[in-house]
Amino acid sequence: MEKLASKKINSWRDRPWPKNWVLKLISFFFALFLWYFVVGEDKVDTIMNIPVEILNLPADLTISNQFKNELELTVNGPRGLIRNLATQHISRPIDLSRAEPGTKVFQNTSDSISLPRGVRLLRVKPTDIILQLDKLITKNIPVHAVTTGTPPEGFELVSITLDPSSIPVTGPEVFVGQINGISTAPMDLAKLSEPTTRPVALKLSTDIKDLVGEPIVTASIVIQEKKVEKTVEDIPVKLLLSGKKTYTLKPDNITVKAKIPYNTLRKTKDLKTLFRARIMGVELSAGPHKLTVEVTPAQDVEILDIKPEMIVADINDEEETDSGK
Repeated sequence: MEKLASKKINSWRDRPWPKNWVLKLISFFFALFLWYFVVGEDKVDTIMNIPVEILNLPADLTISNQFKNELELTVNGPRGLIRNLATQHISRPIDLSRAEPGTKVFQNTSDSISLPRGVRLLRVKPTDIILQLDKLITKNIPVHAVTTGTPPEGFELVSITLDPSSIPVTGPEVFVGQINGISTAPMDLAKLSEPTTRPVALKLSTDIKDLVGEPIVTASIVIQEKKVEKTVEDIPVKLLLSGKKTYTLKPDNITVKAKIPYNTLRKTKDLKTLFRARIMGVELSAGPHKLTVEVTPAQDVEILDIKPEMIVADINDEEETDSGK
């Protein structure tokens, strides 16, 4: 019996070893260790959050609705694998390379989320991702000036110019297409008595602010002294002549309708002094002449109408009258 056992041992010892037996032995032990790590280790459940990644969104499309950009996963697996999940980049990718305008529903399943081998997906919240895809457009939206208060007494607002006068807004056609104007923040005119330029913020809704940020426009506000429309009668007319000539005018006064600055109107007792009416007739011969009246107003006075515009001047030659005598 001993001889038989010794013979078997010697036979096994003299037997040729296969090539790479060391490498094969190491692989065997590694597979055994991995089997123990995956199968033999305690399994646990855990909850983790992963981001939603939008891929290949066409340049002429945009996502117009709010959607949950993070998913809550409940997974099960060996404790060692679960512990390392935080260091791995796990996400829910959504490929929109072939997307068209409309509502798209994407289900969150185990096939759509790549988890390490040995980790099992139990639950996911939300179960679906709904995206509303719309055409992306750019529209120039006009800016409207908003004011509060009025200028001090005697002054008035002439104009407000905004630079820029419109704001380009890029966003979903269904939203941007409905915007007809953007208002400025209120500008107080109560203490303005002269032209001024100032930066002004815009009054934006949250949706528009998300698209354009918080732009500033420049407002050029023109304030001037108010002018009051007045009719001034009995303004005397003077005829300018050369030589010793006399004349009579029919009529010898005019009526002027004009816009007069507020403070000038308050300080002037006789409004006729604000106008100088005359006729240039230096070389006129004796006899009647129908002539145009020239009216020169005081500073900042604006003439609207003159009545009558023409006057008959009857000129007498004084030298001829004396020789006839």
